[in-house]
Amino acid sequence: MLAALFLLLPLAGCGGDDAPAPDAAATAATATTPAETGPDWSHCRFPGLSLPVPARLFVVDGGTPDPGAEPGREIIRRVDIAVPGPVALLLTAPEATAWHVRPGPETELRAVIAIGDAPQRITGQRLGVHRLERSTAMGDACGGYLLRDGAGPALSAATEAIFGKPHDALYAMRIGSVVIGGTDPGLDQPVGH
Repeated sequence: MLAALFLLLPLAGCGGDDAPAPDAAATAATATTPAETGPDWSHCRFPGLSLPVPARLFVVDGGTPDPGAEPGREIIRRVDIAVPGPVALLLTAPEATAWHVRPGPETELRAVIAIGDAPQRITGQRLGVHRLERSTAMGDACGGYLLRDGAGPALSAATEAIFGKPHDALYAMRIGSVVIGGTDPGLDQPVGH
């Protein structure tokens, strides 16, 4: 008889009309989805590189398509760096791109990342150990062409998350090539900050 009483005790609190009604405001708050927090930048951070990156940070916009490019083929874009000292690069383009990066003799490339909608590839010599290639086409949540809406919040969020600092200058690609730094007239100049 005592055993039957113990079996009924847990059921005593399960029914009845004396249970309080759930708070409608609390139920609504848990039913709503959290606000979108933006891209997941964890896959676009350099392993083993402390932030902020101690280097001048340059962004290269490869968004202007090459008029002679064949649709669906990888575009080759050349980036020459004529800046002495530590440099970091963020390269971004919507199309599949092979970035050929050529640091000058006095340039120390600390980190370089290529981000785009389509697959990105970085080639060159003396590129250092911190090199990443990310794209939405390859399933990277932090991929995508970062300058689709100009040099706004998407670019600022990327440079802060990846490099721990804002960029020093933004260069627009011109006929498949850009020169960062240099003193020759007619070379590409930064388009702003």
